Amino acid sequence: MNANIIRALEIRYACRLERLTGGYTNFAYLMAGAEPPLVAKVTNLSNEDTLNEIQAMKLVQGSCDTPAIHEVSEMDGMRILVMDCMPGVSAQSVLDAGDWARAEQIYSRMGQLLASQIHSQPYQLLEQGLRLSNRSALSQMIKRLEFVPGPLSRDSLQLLSAADAQDQPWVLTHGDYGVHNILCEPEGTLHVLDWEWAEWGGPLNDVAWVCWFTKLHYPGQAQKLNAAFIRGYLSGNPLSFTPQQLKASSLYKVWNVLHRLRIAPKEVQREWVRRLEWTLNEDFSDLHGSSHS
Repeated sequence: MNANIIRALEIRYACRLERLTGGYTNFAYLMAGAEPPLVAKVTNLSNEDTLNEIQAMKLVQGSCDTPAIHEVSEMDGMRILVMDCMPGVSAQSVLDAGDWARAEQIYSRMGQLLASQIHSQPYQLLEQGLRLSNRSALSQMIKRLEFVPGPLSRDSLQLLSAADAQDQPWVLTHGDYGVHNILCEPEGTLHVLDWEWAEWGGPLNDVAWVCWFTKLHYPGQAQKLNAAFIRGYLSGNPLSFTPQQLKASSLYKVWNVLHRLRIAPKEVQREWVRRLEWTLNEDFSDLHGSSHS
């Protein structure tokens, strides 16, 4: 990051900036010594995701346990977002440590939080600045991505058309909900981070993404964890869906990632094409607790 920005923040907040790692999409710094504890997130002015994140975080203030925004400023072609530094450890670290009993409790609470504190916000037609779901335009997006093999595109289109979930009323969705964006405290409090992909859309998109992520990265524990998550979610929002619709919503999320990778390195594109193929071949009917339409 630009040394002028680091120096300006350290002087203004009487702190020392320390680079944060572990999945942060952009340059993020702990503002050590600041009171209260703060984090600075720095992105290019051209990054529309940051503007989307700011809008979403403002929208959920007071209803969802997420960092409060202290300042948004611009300097040397960069946008600086200063927000609360939330306590706790990454929920994903609990899974990586193999603490499956605690992980199951976290997944249940994640479901409850998503239903009661995020998806409880219905679509607001006049709410400006927050991204809208592009699921209705997905077929055109699929046809334009030349680095994806034709058979995978055709199979995706066929499954998406057969399992449309567009009749679900739109709500606020996080867009990248999951253990990788959750901090958990010892007593169980969860904090939700990274709202860059938030959008108005169908609630099943968030539900599916949690299940997809868990099945991909933790296949041995996915059935138990996802069942706990869905039970927790349905306790706050009795959403009706089929395993086929859950798979279709997962495909929607994967294709949106692929769309973002149009100019990415070839190896990254190949990895996500592999994940697309995996998604098409994966069985989503093992998710106990799902409600069938």
